[in-house]
Amino acid sequence: MATAILMPRMSDSMTEGTLTKWLLPEGSPVKNGDLLAEIETDKATQEVECFEDGVILKRVVPEGGVVPVGGSICIVGKAGEDISALLAQVASGTAEQTEKVKTESVQKEADEKRAPVAPPSQASAPTAPVQIVMVAPVIPTNGALIEVQAADPAFAEGGLEGRLRASPLARRIAANRGISLNLAKGTGPGGRITARDVQEALEGKGRRAPLAAVDGSAPSAPVAVGASTGPVTRVAAPSDERIPLSNMRKTIARRLAESKATIPHFYCTVDVDATPLSEFRESLNKGLAKQGDVLKISVNDLVLKACAQAVKQVPEVNASWDNDAILRHGAVHLSFAVSLPTGLITPTVRDADRKSLRELALEAKELGKRAKEKGLKPEEFTGGTLTVTNLGMFGVSHFQAIVNPPQAAIVAVGGILKKPVVNEAGEIVAGQVMTLTLSGDHRVVDGSDGARYLVAVKALLENPGLMLL
Repeated sequence: MATAILMPRMSDSMTEGTLTKWLLPEGSPVKNGDLLAEIETDKATQEVECFEDGVILKRVVPEGGVVPVGGSICIVGKAGEDISALLAQVASGTAEQTEKVKTESVQKEADEKRAPVAPPSQASAPTAPVQIVMVAPVIPTNGALIEVQAADPAFAEGGLEGRLRASPLARRIAANRGISLNLAKGTGPGGRITARDVQEALEGKGRRAPLAAVDGSAPSAPVAVGASTGPVTRVAAPSDERIPLSNMRKTIARRLAESKATIPHFYCTVDVDATPLSEFRESLNKGLAKQGDVLKISVNDLVLKACAQAVKQVPEVNASWDNDAILRHGAVHLSFAVSLPTGLITPTVRDADRKSLRELALEAKELGKRAKEKGLKPEEFTGGTLTVTNLGMFGVSHFQAIVNPPQAAIVAVGGILKKPVVNEAGEIVAGQVMTLTLSGDHRVVDGSDGARYLVAVKALLENPGLMLL
């Protein structure tokens, strides 16, 4: 008997998924455990398994289609089996399931709210639609007079000049000389263009760039102020692009908006002398290379190790807000941010504080690789207790991150930059500085806790040999 294969729930926050790729065509024989399709969830791309033996009689959802949790993606049965009744049932059930998932999602978002959003300081009255006219400056290049076209017909037809404030004499001079009033910068009352403004524009003293002749067509002898004349080149303005939201981007938008609206953030920043860290890393990698080891320790590996190890000194940061209590975690499950084309994901190294530098580096590299390939399992990007996010590779000196709920702290890592520093002898010398910024949930972590934690991380990074103990 034919059976509908349903969309499973792959994470707690998941309500729907996008079927990005079918792995088998219709008519293919399948067995229990065979992979059917790839589904993009709010966190990663997962593979859906078949739990029946038979033949794929119908793929209900096309590639790119969105299916709710519990919705049917295909029908599996015996070859030649009549599935018309099941198809009708599936179509009806999918609609009901979609509505159910939407209702549950709305209710869940309402239940998850922790604090009311402050109302605006004053009510905003509805305003009438405003038509915006944009004038793009155009600069003559290599003797060519460039004209920019606009979507507004009045602009293309020269109607824009009728909206400019100019004296009748200024308009007459501009018309007789075959130039646009946009050449002139109005110096009269309220920005009114005077005859003198037009004359100065003709003499090369105007500040505006030419757009078109007054009648909307290119003059037979175009005038380019401060440049030789040449043919008119029309440049079409680039059009806007509307990019549909992926499931991952929807989740990021919802969670981060909730974080900023409901979590009272505070920030602590500390500068780290990164010279010992750079020297330690270089020496470590040379030693590994001499032993024939392919592992290379990165700066991020050392930062992850320091952040995990420092929790032993300041366990207050490894906690979560739990409505009527603070949940302090016994283990350090360290998350780190990985950028993807569709958004951001945070793979998690379990028990990071108990792992050696080598173990942590190898696991982080493997998780990061599979994150970019969208191959993480749900348990590999959930359950983190503390997060590290690093933008140093982009040359960013420092930044402030948004707390990743339900965690209470996130460490933002800047790049190692060469700067003048004052040494112990009071001399200004060349040095390497790395800036760390902790964002904390003030309901859980006090400023003094955040400061003590950053000081502990700083001490480890400036004395990196301690991380091997």
